[in-house]
Amino acid sequence: MATSTRKPVALVTGGGSGIGRATAVRFAELGYSCVVADIDEQSAKETLGMLQTPGIAVQVDVTMATSVEAMVTAAVQHFGRIDCAFNGAGFEGSYAKIVDHPEEVFDRVMALNAKGVWLCLKYEIAQMLQQEPVVSDPARWADKPDLCRFRGVRGSIVNASSILGLSGFQYNSPYCASKWAVLGITETAAVEYAKDGIRVNAVCPGLTATPMLDRFKEKCPPALRELLDPESYPFGRLAAPEEIAEAVCWLCSDACPFTTGEHLKITGGV
Repeated sequence: MATSTRKPVALVTGGGSGIGRATAVRFAELGYSCVVADIDEQSAKETLGMLQTPGIAVQVDVTMATSVEAMVTAAVQHFGRIDCAFNGAGFEGSYAKIVDHPEEVFDRVMALNAKGVWLCLKYEIAQMLQQEPVVSDPARWADKPDLCRFRGVRGSIVNASSILGLSGFQYNSPYCASKWAVLGITETAAVEYAKDGIRVNAVCPGLTATPMLDRFKEKCPPALRELLDPESYPFGRLAAPEEIAEAVCWLCSDACPFTTGEHLKITGGV
């Protein structure tokens, strides 16, 4: 069983912008080596340039098993293991009522947001199962051998769901369906691999100031525009991506070793 004397490794999909970029930057600030993965390799490289620790940029299409497997292989070849992962890649789709929504949009959103998370889990967990458990501080937990911290962890994963994974939202049924699916996948993976020392959780952000939100504003039906008013939120503002990143990194850390199969709602009181 290993101890945590080496630099831990974090993998972030959707790391080229928004919450994914903020999460990679925060992991680096906390001392992690980072694998920044994105469909847009140039954006991933731009994020890489913001990091304070060693890292690599990897192009990945999370809808393709071969691409996800290659991403995990690249991470392990470069850093030896994966301690944490944030599966943040996603797509908002378009906005219409169910009758008017194109079927191909539903398929695309589900492929990226649901199947993409499932594929990432499939290959991330397969790698973590091969890794030795890491104990954060053996001396501190020696008198409590049953605690997760003493037994060690092979890895911790956080998936990106949404506030729309918790309630229905008009004009956006594909996105809601995909984010509800993420929670089901998260809870299933958590119970399947808890005894192997692998934790799996999810975050459910509300509206966050990201490029995805900018695209939402451009395509938003008039009936939904009032929801974008920061004054409609208790704090009088929307979330910053860095605030979501803090939650992701906390869930990945050994500060919450008994937390798995959970979703953290981060919506500023909404």
